[in-house]
Amino acid sequence: MCEEDILCGLNKAKSESADQMTDLEKKHTPVIKAPSKVKKGEPFEVSVKVGEHMPHPNENAHYIEWIELYSGETFLARVDLVPRLAAPNVKFTVALDHAHPLIAKERCNLHGLWESFPVDIEVEE
Repeated sequence: MCEEDILCGLNKAKSESADQMTDLEKKHTPVIKAPSKVKKGEPFEVSVKVGEHMPHPNENAHYIEWIELYSGETFLARVDLVPRLAAPNVKFTVALDHAHPLIAKERCNLHGLWESFPVDIEVEE
């Protein structure tokens, strides 16, 4: 059944609390760090880390292929990664014109597509 197959669709941890996540969720859920408030149109830094709660392997046979950042449904940026030489911890510089939650997605070569919990950012005029 598709809901039980982690390679079928988009995976998301059931809880934001690391204490309530499975080891698979801890290793694969992207975690976003960003300011809670920004000025409209002004660049700011967003970091996304996979393996914040438990390190994700970074070897030829098992690694994070890429990390993407979205503002709501709007694609903002993507970083492609290679095994062993690039850690799944990236920084983006973005500017927002309106408030939508930031969402990160990542793809593990063995465990499919994973999504972060949304992070709300207030955009001031």
